[in-house]
Amino acid sequence: MAGELKNRVGEKFLTNEGYEIEIIEYYGNRRCTVRFNDERGTIVANKEYADLKKRIVKNPFHKSLYGVGYMGQGIYKGRHPRGEHTKMYNTWKNMLERCYSERCQEKSPTYIGCTVDERWHNFQVFAKWFEDNFNPAYMDRWHLDKDVLKKSNKIYSPETCVIVPNEINCLVIKTDATRGNLPIGVSKSGKRFMSNLRAGKEDRKPTYLGTFDTPEEAFQAYKIAKEEYIKVVADKYKNKITEQCYQALYNYQVEITD
Repeated sequence: MAGELKNRVGEKFLTNEGYEIEIIEYYGNRRCTVRFNDERGTIVANKEYADLKKRIVKNPFHKSLYGVGYMGQGIYKGRHPRGEHTKMYNTWKNMLERCYSERCQEKSPTYIGCTVDERWHNFQVFAKWFEDNFNPAYMDRWHLDKDVLKKSNKIYSPETCVIVPNEINCLVIKTDATRGNLPIGVSKSGKRFMSNLRAGKEDRKPTYLGTFDTPEEAFQAYKIAKEEYIKVVADKYKNKITEQCYQALYNYQVEITD
């Protein structure tokens, strides 16, 4: 009969990601609901029939980002209406890149061995945590940090991460690649050892703490000064960071292996 809606239910296609999809609903204007042949039996609605034929319909659970990350199904989008990526998406992407990109780890070996909690492989789960913990009023240039709450931590997770300003982020970065064989904060001065405290990356002139007979004595001077400085920074941001983060900074212990 002329004008009768063609029933396309049951038609199957192969996507560019390697999934077979089947139309389970077809509701005119060449739009339909499809089911993927993945382990979840993922269902995606309101897809264009033409996109099925072009093989470009995407599975929201396909691990497309560094072999682990996927967008999932939910309310959070990776892009603004204008097209640029959202801050929460860029934060998520950069986190996965640090942990699962060999190219990134060649440039930053400190991330070798780091992983992301499986819950956060799903962008929707990470985005909900980010929304709950990010205040756009003053956190625009703040960073996701995994080391403040748990020292030398290797796992990005809801329990181990906080969003902090760069000033705090830099307080707990290990400096294995730059300090050589001497303890952190210590340099050779003739036959003796000098201790200096650099208060953040912007501090072009480190504070001189003294010259000592042994590297261990020089480190102790640095340790005392650095832990006091961390408390000063914690107090500076007390009303903007979480209580858990504040307490972690106040209890932070500088080690000779940092």
